[in-house]
Amino acid sequence: MVFAKKWSIELEKKDDVIHLEPLSDIHIGHAGFDEELYKKRIKAISKDKHRYTLFLGDQLDAITTYDKRYNPDTSIEHDVDNQRKMWQELSQPLIDVHKESKSEKIGGLLHGNHEYNIREITRSYIENQFCIPNDIEFLGSRALIGLEITYKKKVLGQWTMLAIHGSGGGKPERMFDQMKKNVYADIFLCGHLHQKRYTPELVSDFDFETGQRWERDIHLINAGTFCRTLVDNTDGYMDRKNEVVYGQTGTATLSINAYQGKVVGHI
Repeated sequence: MVFAKKWSIELEKKDDVIHLEPLSDIHIGHAGFDEELYKKRIKAISKDKHRYTLFLGDQLDAITTYDKRYNPDTSIEHDVDNQRKMWQELSQPLIDVHKESKSEKIGGLLHGNHEYNIREITRSYIENQFCIPNDIEFLGSRALIGLEITYKKKVLGQWTMLAIHGSGGGKPERMFDQMKKNVYADIFLCGHLHQKRYTPELVSDFDFETGQRWERDIHLINAGTFCRTLVDNTDGYMDRKNEVVYGQTGTATLSINAYQGKVVGHI
């Protein structure tokens, strides 16, 4: 099942640039969770009226004593609802702004494998605890989003976005290739791999007015993480692998100028 939604953002000035900064792989409850960095990005998104976000999954680490992956070295909060409560408290400044905003500050929330693989974190739990009280739309683990930017109620630009949490191992480049199969989109967003990437590409399209081929941009982002790969004085999952690829904490951002029809990525 693919979730779909139209996300409309109304500009105050037609040349305003909006910044889409997804929040992914937060992993609250893990010893590697960088709380200060998360609070910093929540504050930045909240304070900037032109900055918007999506939650891309793995908000919680959700590894409890009942989970075969449980490791007392890395799982520092063992109760799922305490982790959820911490997410709520840390995210509240952004949620408050979202509820007051004319445009949706938070375009939606996806769940990731650290949520949907946990029996007690059902879809109902996500919707009742994360989404409905915070006026955030639940988008499953795969969503096709029509981003429409308007000025004085007139459309300046439209972009189709595919947002997924992602699954499996490997590198973002492989996930980018897999995401593009059977999907026609301008923007591809994923998480899961904890490796910030921004890759612009050109694809061919056809112009019926001129009868000619033209080239348009597509944009691919792996959104990064707020969980450090290795934590001092702990023996975790990544310590036990032969090859360790460090995940760069933080976010990746798309800056969208609808008036000029331009999209630029930043990591």
